Amino acid sequence: MSSSVKPFSDLEALSRAAAQDLAADIRETLRTQDRYTLALAGGSTPRPLYELLATDGGEHLPWSQIHLFWGDERFVPPDHPKSNARMATEALLDSVPVPAEQVHPMPTQIETPEAAANAYADTLRAHFPDRSATFDTVLLGLGADGHTASLFPETGTPEQRRTDAAWVRSVTAPPRHDVSARLTCTIPVLNGARRAVFLVAGERKRDALRRVLDHDDVSLPAAQIRPRDALLWYVDTAARPPAS
Repeated sequence: MSSSVKPFSDLEALSRAAAQDLAADIRETLRTQDRYTLALAGGSTPRPLYELLATDGGEHLPWSQIHLFWGDERFVPPDHPKSNARMATEALLDSVPVPAEQVHPMPTQIETPEAAANAYADTLRAHFPDRSATFDTVLLGLGADGHTASLFPETGTPEQRRTDAAWVRSVTAPPRHDVSARLTCTIPVLNGARRAVFLVAGERKRDALRRVLDHDDVSLPAAQIRPRDALLWYVDTAARPPAS
């Protein structure tokens, strides 16, 4: 696995570079395979990237060959303001010709988080032969507490996270987070991606980023991401720790 940190002045520059990189990888990959699988991230940081994909050349991508998944979701209705799927729909999906049957949101309309997690695990199994080879690219964020997707430092021990037998878990976010009930892909599923792309912006993320990059602190779930081929960090100036 190769790993690289790409510094940028601000979120706009970071998003533009990440959009260009993703579009290039999609086009290159589809030269040798029939579909491209992309797992989307939630939160506010990836929204500019999605908007760029929708308006800045992304409309020319081969959307008929792209399948979209989610790495995590808040257990709220799909039209809820905190829904990751709603954000991606508004920022991207409403503006590009991706076939509806190729969009695979987490099913938060199911009665319980546990049932929704099991249903999404079945969706993933239907598209991937096993957890060692999942998405072409998974987009990820970094929380100030070192979480990624909806895997929190309090979500088990590092060893439990690394060896989790589940594909998807229902988890309860710590009280500091806005919505407690969450669904998340597990570390083995995220690590089955060919590429993992972190988008990190803002001074609040600086300490967590330092602990991940400089100290490989596996008590933080973000430090446990080890994709098959490439780990890319797109980082703005505010989030970048000072050189030691």
